[in-house]
Amino acid sequence: MKNSQIRFLHPTSVVFLTFFLTSNAAADETIIKQEKLSFEKCLKVIETSENKLSIAPEVEEVSAKKRVAVFTLLDGTLKIICDGEEHNVTVSTSSK
Repeated sequence: MKNSQIRFLHPTSVVFLTFFLTSNAAADETIIKQEKLSFEKCLKVIETSENKLSIAPEVEEVSAKKRVAVFTLLDGTLKIICDGEEHNVTVSTSSK
């Protein structure tokens, strides 16, 4: 009887642990800067960050006036969103 309870609890605990960790990771993004900035200057922010970090980002071209650059770091990610339509730059981090 006790052995069957352990077998039941083990897979169940793995499912709950996986759910907890993924929901925690999704909620762990922190916006560290958000301000008005021209699209061209925002693209320079991505370029400058690439030079200072010595890491090439993964850049997604969402539209002609929107870019999302994600830098993968040892302890998480740094994301820079350039929105030329709204003239905004958003910089956020997330940890592993």
